[in-house]
Amino acid sequence: MTTQEQALIDVATTTTADSAVPRLRREYGLDWLRVIAFGILIAYHTGMYFVPWPYSVKNRVTYDWLIWPMLFFNRWRLPLLFFISGAGVWFSLRRRGQGRFVRERLRRLLIPLVFAMFVIIPPQIYVERVLAGQHFNSYFEFWGSVFRLLPYPMGNLSWHHLWFLPYILTYSLLGLPIFAMLRTTTGRTLVDRLARLCELPGFIYLLNIPNITSALLLGAHWPTTMNLISDWANFTGSLLTFLWGFTICGSERFLNLLERRRGEFLFVASVMLILFYGIRLSTYVSGLPALSQRWIFTLVDSYFSMTVILSLVGWSRAHLNNDSVVLRYANNALYPFYIFHQTITVLLGYVLLGWDVSIAVKFPLLFGGTFLGSWLCYDAMRRTRVTRILIGMKP
Repeated sequence: MTTQEQALIDVATTTTADSAVPRLRREYGLDWLRVIAFGILIAYHTGMYFVPWPYSVKNRVTYDWLIWPMLFFNRWRLPLLFFISGAGVWFSLRRRGQGRFVRERLRRLLIPLVFAMFVIIPPQIYVERVLAGQHFNSYFEFWGSVFRLLPYPMGNLSWHHLWFLPYILTYSLLGLPIFAMLRTTTGRTLVDRLARLCELPGFIYLLNIPNITSALLLGAHWPTTMNLISDWANFTGSLLTFLWGFTICGSERFLNLLERRRGEFLFVASVMLILFYGIRLSTYVSGLPALSQRWIFTLVDSYFSMTVILSLVGWSRAHLNNDSVVLRYANNALYPFYIFHQTITVLLGYVLLGWDVSIAVKFPLLFGGTFLGSWLCYDAMRRTRVTRILIGMKP
């Protein structure tokens, strides 16, 4: 098929409503923010080795003080990634029709997920099993158990840190009717009207009400499991954030608003941060009835997350909205880094278990080793068409 024929097919498969969609320039600020967010993810998973929370492998000494900075990132790092992923869907649909979009999602999300579940993730589970006292004659004896297809934790088939991928794939497919509607003339008009309303003082904070409502109604009944099928509070809240990313980043007016009011969002986020830590240290809050505590924690946590995200989008658009060779390289590498990084962290953490040194030495070693190992895996697998597809890159 010639390039011209493919171009004609692309035009034919794109809805006529696309003529109503403005041709926005590329948002390099969002690209930089995505790179920064994945860098934070590697640092966060490095921190999981040292903090007294469950993880595949733990340092022999854990540090209670590390809980406080980890909590800071915990409340907004994943919502930020869902928001940016929603924005990515908007920009992806500008360049292709829905048919090509679905094929691209399946290739970039489903294929790497399946590959990782059988090849990349098992070493993490192997370390968990060994540390739990199970014995295997070799790694390959353990690896054979993965193909019994018994889900984790009873079995050894899991998506572990890649749980993000099936959620994004599900949202991308379920959201197709919503995406199509928002790209019509009527949809663009509705988004523009919403952006106009959000320009009014305080109105934009009402956008958080659906997220708060879902957390309050669903959170008590469905704690976070990341298993897609019985994770309704996390699933719904992440879906709403994903849709906000699609809606807000598909509107020049909305993006201008975030850039213009970035100082306001940073101030509100700072206030929410004080409340975020205050309610966790307050003896008064801890003495309130459970329902009251749920309301307080949900409101503060949700608005903290929201204003951090809006602030980051606004500031990155104002100060990082430029292309560079570094950005283009990082954009290509960050998805493979995401796929590889936690397995490398767990394996290095297992090797370092017997080394009795402080966190000041181990943390940079573990972080740097994870980064270097991820880069080596990426560099090796980006060189052939098949391996590129397996790690979610363009062929």
